[in-house]
Amino acid sequence: MLNMDSEIVKSLKASAFTLIVAFVCVALVGLALIPLLPVKLNPSRTLPGFTVRFSMPGTSARVVEMTATSKLEAMLARVKGIRGISSTSGNGWGSVSVNLDKHVDAAVARFEASTIIRQTWPELPDGVSYPYIQMHSPGQSNQGPFMAFTINAPATPFLIQQYAEEHIKTRLAQIPGIYKINLSGATPMEWRLEYDSEQLRALGINTDDIRQAVRLHYQKEFLGTYDVEQGASGRQWIRLALVPEQEGREFNAERIKVKMKDGKIIGLNELVKVSRMEEQPQNYYRINGLNSIYLSIVAEETANQLALSEKVKAFMDDNQLLLPAGYEIHTSYDATEFIQEELGKIYLRTGMTVAILLLFVLLITFSLKYLFLIVISLTVNMAIAVILYYAFGLEMQLYSLAGITVSLNLVIDNTIVMSDHYLRRRDRKAFMSILAATLTTMGALVIIFFLDEKIRLNLQDFAAVVIINLGVSLLVALFFVPSLIDKIGLKRRKKSFNSSMEDWGGAFLCVDTLKNTSASSLFQSLLQVADTNTLSLEGGGMYFVIVGIRTTGISIAGKDER
Repeated sequence: MLNMDSEIVKSLKASAFTLIVAFVCVALVGLALIPLLPVKLNPSRTLPGFTVRFSMPGTSARVVEMTATSKLEAMLARVKGIRGISSTSGNGWGSVSVNLDKHVDAAVARFEASTIIRQTWPELPDGVSYPYIQMHSPGQSNQGPFMAFTINAPATPFLIQQYAEEHIKTRLAQIPGIYKINLSGATPMEWRLEYDSEQLRALGINTDDIRQAVRLHYQKEFLGTYDVEQGASGRQWIRLALVPEQEGREFNAERIKVKMKDGKIIGLNELVKVSRMEEQPQNYYRINGLNSIYLSIVAEETANQLALSEKVKAFMDDNQLLLPAGYEIHTSYDATEFIQEELGKIYLRTGMTVAILLLFVLLITFSLKYLFLIVISLTVNMAIAVILYYAFGLEMQLYSLAGITVSLNLVIDNTIVMSDHYLRRRDRKAFMSILAATLTTMGALVIIFFLDEKIRLNLQDFAAVVIINLGVSLLVALFFVPSLIDKIGLKRRKKSFNSSMEDWGGAFLCVDTLKNTSASSLFQSLLQVADTNTLSLEGGGMYFVIVGIRTTGISIAGKDER
């Protein structure tokens, strides 16, 4: 019999050791995934939708709005599942942005929009280009740049931008995690046509004829849309159009034909002199007397912006040595500075919260082993939770980090309740109570996923982080905590009745001083009743002992001194 009991004890110890090793190994995986988590300042998700853009050269913003944008906006409002629609008009261009409901099929919405555009285009004024659709879905990166630089040099802005395009942008784009690189500040180049008015008058040609000939030569004819298979990635929509043959960056006036007054055809090269030069600048950017252009970087949504910024800064420092004489690169904007500042505040508050909780535990228990249990279980809990963060694609931003801070006390509470129960009862029956309390908290957070989409996009990471942390805490409390208690040899502190009463400042009677046998029997009875009526109330890891003494039906034999 003794041998059988010893074998059971050995098997339990072996299983406890196995559980501890398993939890620690999984926690190590979570710690290795921490650098791979996307870290940013704010959530970067967007609502599903699309944007319709068109151009109308040589037209003021007011005319574009009245004649083209308003018509397109009114027609696109017929698309099913629209949550909102807005439009913007500028000099020579216009756009209509459409936000869709999350339950709408994006492919169906695109087909409806393309059909409406095809029907509406003939009704639009002459000179309006065929509108094109740009889809954007949740998960598509559309946030602003997280870093920006100025490139200064004693050269024209166009030459500075050309150098940046060829030597900086191409190499910078090779860094993993960069979504887009934008260069701005330089005036674009233009083709200038100089003509002789007397020659045109003699040939019966005016400037409108030349403009029409150039437009027809470079005009693209839209044929429609078509969806094609993209293998495992699914289907993709493509636009079909007829484009001019040998279209390129060079302007070849010889290929453009102009019709004269008598019906004859003449090459444009015989009518005009072609030259290429910079457009008249609308703005001037100078820093320390040098012309400047701006280089902005947009990160991918899944990128860790803190780690990515370090790579970009290292690249710029190395590139400084390769710049031509007089060229300078300076940082003009770095969002990671704000991220680090906010993260520092959150880390400080989280650290203070954990320190206060642990100090409170230490003052209550006066046990370093108990404190070690809480710290290790909390560390394992958070490390395992990181695996789920990574698996579900959660972002580490202000809302999610706040969720981690809020959930710490709940996680510690589950550990304390389970550990105290296990120390007293040596079983895991308290798990059902912990499960019920935890599920109640989870259920209260689920409502966030049913809020308005704009609000939900900001708060869903907060709710997801809290739910994940609490879910992991259940496994840690059920399996890891009891196993660790057995291995570290943590035991419950035993207190005698007298010492317990001394702690509470009670008054005590000494049996030896009671000479009356009836009184002595009464006191023994009271002790027995008190022992059987001890009630243990659990709350937040603290135990309050209430001693109830029943005196009904007991009389004291003795002299009445009234």
